[in-house]
Amino acid sequence: MRKMVVCAALMLALTGCETSPVSPDAAKQVSQSNIYAFSRKSGPDDARIVFTQDSGIASCFGAGMSVYLDGKLAAETGQGQSVKLYHAPGPAQLSIKNNAMCAGGGQVGLVLDLRPGYSYQVRGYRDMWDKPQPLLGDPAPFKY
Repeated sequence: MRKMVVCAALMLALTGCETSPVSPDAAKQVSQSNIYAFSRKSGPDDARIVFTQDSGIASCFGAGMSVYLDGKLAAETGQGQSVKLYHAPGPAQLSIKNNAMCAGGGQVGLVLDLRPGYSYQVRGYRDMWDKPQPLLGDPAPFKY
């Protein structure tokens, strides 16, 4: 019985650090003071990237994330927040990094092949070790 309780507590501690997805429609918008670049269209064919950070107070003590596009700081988000960014069509490197001294403090990214006039949903997720992971989310890219 004692081993079972210890195992259950350990499993709860490990899974408690993971974050929960938040729908971009339900997320709070990042304040303008925390958006530094890519907040406006530069042309009619620009693609839109909707980045939404998961929620979870146990994960990295609820710390935010820094969002980079092509190596340039675009925005800083908090848990359960979303930001719309715009980028010219073609390949774009989206990277995220924890804003606090968490276990997974390094910058992690993915390359998006942006199509003209399409919207991409990207989820900022933290795994059970608090490492940030950008995930291309649902729905699939669509014309906006």
